[in-house]
Amino acid sequence: MTETVESRIERDYLGEVEIPANRQYGILTARAVTNLSFSGTLLSGKPTFIRAMLEVKKAASLVNMATSELSVAKGRAIVTACDALMEAANWDDFVVDAYHGGGGIATNVNVNEVVAHVAGMGVDATNDVNGSQSTADACHTALYIALYRDFEQLVASMDILKLEMTDKVASFAEIDTISRTCMQDGMRFKQGERFSGYKEVLERRQQKVINAMPALLTVNLGKTVIGSGTGASKAYQAEIMNQLRDVTGLELCLTKNGFDTAQNIDAITELADILKLYAETLLKICQDLRFLSSGPETGIGELVLPVLMAGSTFFPGKVNPVIPETVMQGAFSIIGKVETIHLCYRHSDTDLNVFEHMAGMQLLEIVTQLREIVTLLAERCLQGLNVNESRCTAYAKALIPIVVDLKEHFTYREVQNLLAEKTRQELLEILEGVAINDSRI
Repeated sequence: MTETVESRIERDYLGEVEIPANRQYGILTARAVTNLSFSGTLLSGKPTFIRAMLEVKKAASLVNMATSELSVAKGRAIVTACDALMEAANWDDFVVDAYHGGGGIATNVNVNEVVAHVAGMGVDATNDVNGSQSTADACHTALYIALYRDFEQLVASMDILKLEMTDKVASFAEIDTISRTCMQDGMRFKQGERFSGYKEVLERRQQKVINAMPALLTVNLGKTVIGSGTGASKAYQAEIMNQLRDVTGLELCLTKNGFDTAQNIDAITELADILKLYAETLLKICQDLRFLSSGPETGIGELVLPVLMAGSTFFPGKVNPVIPETVMQGAFSIIGKVETIHLCYRHSDTDLNVFEHMAGMQLLEIVTQLREIVTLLAERCLQGLNVNESRCTAYAKALIPIVVDLKEHFTYREVQNLLAEKTRQELLEILEGVAINDSRI
């Protein structure tokens, strides 16, 4: 038996729409869901962004009250509604497609309508909740706030990975093994030295992320649609940034040129590129982990990865490098999303980049995915990573390392001649002899 869901009718200049009575959004949201949905990813899945949007609405209402552009009763109702929604952290009524077209309009109206519904008091979504704002400056500002906070969490995860890699450098510092160039045997070195390269590049890429983060603290709230500030009073523009800093706790500042901010999303694109390079660094490291742990009997077998699960439904006992492979797939996904952001930048037209919202949503996903795979690599792989010392010792005594040692005592041509004339055992005896008295043959 089908349960009947009560509904209400809302009207606008286009006609009527039936909305479930228990939902807190309105007619504009309902129309956006019908017309603009395609990705299957809802705004409700972007909690840091929703929270930032509510902070923007709260700050705007506080300023609009102070400048008498909004009655105290309505202003307080909006502020209370924003606080209540943030405290409850129930995002079920944020139902628009996170990647909808139209420059983020559906997102803005969804937030406006939910806040207005919770506020009551005759609060109007467009005239009151959206007062002195446009979709362009409200969504842009919330996006940057959300990204900054998500970047902070990402950096914390990167710290964990860096510490795990640092631990491996120390743990493997005295273990001799063989290096490889062009996938062929190279000189002897320490396993810890190999991992020191991983640690160094991770530190360098993380610092690039940290250095780029302050760009997210420059926002355009008060500049409205194309950067002119039309629709927001001078009094509002003078005060909104102070209020936004108080509400968010972030040291936000206003963009120098609102027209530039409306037209260009190069800041988001540059941030995406920085994260892409970090992801590509993880690809390199994880590819090495797969190669160096290959085997167990017929592969390289230097490293021993944690055993987390069965690797095959066909081969009993087979164990695969599931964490490095998962991290690599996450990196593949990130790289694809970065290309989407570049498309959003390239296809900006005239005076407003209507694709900034999509680019921003993609970057939020990139940050989340990167944080997840960084954590996986640190906690589910590196923490339990070990070395097969006997295998490494055998590799360290291979022919090419012996040849490299001989080159410390003989010329390249002399060693080349020795290789043509002597057996491996004879080469070892020669090396032992020169190591004692450094004499020539």
